[in-house]
Amino acid sequence: MYQTVEAIVEPTGTVRLLEILQVDHPCRAFVTLMENPCASTASMSTDGGASDVLKFLEQTRLPATEKLTAQEIDAQIEDERRAWD
Repeated sequence: MYQTVEAIVEPTGTVRLLEILQVDHPCRAFVTLMENPCASTASMSTDGGASDVLKFLEQTRLPATEKLTAQEIDAQIEDERRAWD
């Protein structure tokens, strides 16, 4: 089973996990570096809680051209419901 956790890789090569990860035996891992992270490491906390999500949402606003109206959202939901049958 694959599990993904967010981490910071320091210039020294040290990997710092941003959330608690518990394993019961040594595991191999892949580290993927993101070239342009959407938030600076200084603004990231290590708890991964709701306050982090709210902060991310506040800092990452959709442009007005990408926002859907309530009617468009309702139509998409209805389309998905019909697709289930």
